[in-house]
Amino acid sequence: MAEKFSIQIKRFNIDFDVPLIWFTYFPFIGWIYPFAFRRGDAFAMHHGKQAFIMALFFTALPILLTFSTVFVPISFRVLKLIIVILIYLSHGAYFALCALGFMKVMGLEKYDFPFIIQYAKKINV
Repeated sequence: MAEKFSIQIKRFNIDFDVPLIWFTYFPFIGWIYPFAFRRGDAFAMHHGKQAFIMALFFTALPILLTFSTVFVPISFRVLKLIIVILIYLSHGAYFALCALGFMKVMGLEKYDFPFIIQYAKKINV
């Protein structure tokens, strides 16, 4: 069955019984877990494919935005500032989507992220 990671914190009387699938939405590298260790689990692979597409997109977007500043003249400092803000906003959006994915995995919900799922379905693993 599913591997479990249990921690008992006696001071606060909290018992964490967490399946390791939560690791799927760990930013940038979590998608490796279902691809490497959960190939037969449809639920884990569903979320792993979506996490992979998100990691790919949110890695490429800041790189493209950073290199686009090469074509912006130095005198357009406001435009460069806007690009930097967009880079930080993209990181914030990625971490927010990872948190949402984490909550969906913990709720054992097979959630489809809009726009992402159409590309994730094309991955044949």
